[in-house]
Amino acid sequence: MDFRLSPEQALLKSTARKLAQEQFRAAAFKWKGEYPQANEKVLREQGFFGVSLPQQYGGGGLTLLEELLILEEIGRVCPDTAFALTMAGPPRIIAEIGSEDIKRNYLPAFCRDGQKIGIAISEAEAGSAVTELRTKAKIEGDKVILDGGKIFISHADICAAFLTFVRFDEGIGAVIVDQGTPGLQLGKPDINMAGHRHYTLFFDGCAISTEKVLVRGKDAFKKLIQAFNAERCLSATWAVSIALCAFDLALEYARQRRQFGRQIGDFQGIRWMLAEMAMKIEAARLLSYQAAAEPTRLKSSMAKATASEMVEKVTSDALQIFGGYGYMREHPIEYLYRLARGRRIAGGTVEIQKNMMAEELLRRGLHREE
Repeated sequence: MDFRLSPEQALLKSTARKLAQEQFRAAAFKWKGEYPQANEKVLREQGFFGVSLPQQYGGGGLTLLEELLILEEIGRVCPDTAFALTMAGPPRIIAEIGSEDIKRNYLPAFCRDGQKIGIAISEAEAGSAVTELRTKAKIEGDKVILDGGKIFISHADICAAFLTFVRFDEGIGAVIVDQGTPGLQLGKPDINMAGHRHYTLFFDGCAISTEKVLVRGKDAFKKLIQAFNAERCLSATWAVSIALCAFDLALEYARQRRQFGRQIGDFQGIRWMLAEMAMKIEAARLLSYQAAAEPTRLKSSMAKATASEMVEKVTSDALQIFGGYGYMREHPIEYLYRLARGRRIAGGTVEIQKNMMAEELLRRGLHREE
């Protein structure tokens, strides 16, 4: 087993690192919850937006692992810009299970113009319990009528469409709803502890074409859950990039900060803390890479849960190394700590990931052929 990157992957990684340092470092930590639209434009111009989507739809045709390498390097410098790259999750689902018409309608617009697709799953009574969602989809001729609501939609105000989980008569499926469709309304945003906006969507007799049905039928929910394996990999690597960003800042501070006539990095308590942070980051990083190479339910959930728990601990330890300075509002470490806390909740809680892992382990065991 060879853990080394290919020459092409190493070049891709170094190119992403150089871009981040030259284009994104100066304004990192200044977005204050705003979507980094200007930086997204730079990513698109560089060909880094939709890099793992099929080339026939405007994507780069690279592997999921290569997309994670780019995300990691960007997020290590500016986590807010890396968030823009995680927006590739819904388009990847479309690429995997969508009809040809849906792929042609949405994927080129995402890769070329940055027309983002939000993900609308959670409801007031269906957060972790996705199977209890109530947003209804009723087929009437060549239309689908939607009624219900969704919560926690990140940056819904700048999304061109929403990949929306709904309940058909035969079970859970998904549809694509364009922004501005009559009967669709955005509620006022809620602001999370990291300063990011989350919106509520209301569907009141919202009529869309049956051509906008992404998937329905007996196996629809299973297909959606399987398609989310790659989404979990993106989420895990974003967490890794946040942790790397915090670690780099803490490491540099430990080299420069002096107390009792010595660099604080000379004290064993700090040295062990740095070592343990690095161990946790590398473990989560390797799990993410492994899951990207083989994005099964078990491996992607392992990567997501491990990275989500790791990033909270690493950012907390980084803040501890900075002491009172890191605890002050507007300090980069304080922001990274707030940003990291959401990783244990968003995209499927750690507890839900562990439930899915246990289900797979009881059914298949560990280290079996998937």
